Amino acid sequence: MSNLVVLSSPSGGGKTALKNELLKNNDIFRFSITATTRSKRENEVDGRDYYFVTDNEFDELIKNGELLEWATVHNHRYGTPKKSVMNILLENKIPIMTIDVAGAMSVRKVFNNSTLIFILPPDVNTLIERLKLRGESVKEINIRLKTALKEINFIPEFDYLVINDKIDKAAERINNIVIGNSPDRCEKDMQFVSNFKKQLESILLNGGVK
Repeated sequence: MSNLVVLSSPSGGGKTALKNELLKNNDIFRFSITATTRSKRENEVDGRDYYFVTDNEFDELIKNGELLEWATVHNHRYGTPKKSVMNILLENKIPIMTIDVAGAMSVRKVFNNSTLIFILPPDVNTLIERLKLRGESVKEINIRLKTALKEINFIPEFDYLVINDKIDKAAERINNIVIGNSPDRCEKDMQFVSNFKKQLESILLNGGVK
């Protein structure tokens, strides 16, 4: 069994929804809350979804060595407080972290028994629709698609790839991976990744979402 689970995905990939589904259905998991300098979105709650902090407060977290990892994503900083992770481990629960790919690599250096899972939607059009439903502007969507293209290159560094088509099935897949019941513990569908990347490149080469 893993001592820590990292979920990474492009924006709109569904890592937050999957995290919520896992927490709802298995008491072994606890969410390791990330600190961020970005503003709250509608329906987000400070201390539940993120710790929303100022740039100065984030600087202090870095200065005092209180972050396990941190990175700048879309002009905002995100970081994992060490205390959040350690408190969960002391409860003999499994921390779930929803962080970017660079953060995932940093976590692996500290927790070598961590399980890194990359999440992708079934196709690029689904990713775009999810971003639109989230209220992202066309400009923001295209920025996130360009970032997604870079993030996909990290998939070989992850332990697993999970396709998030139906939320309950994807969450069940992750649950089976973490508790050790997955029948294909080493399988990653790199052909799917290649096709997804080609779809993404085609959209961006044609000027992105209009």
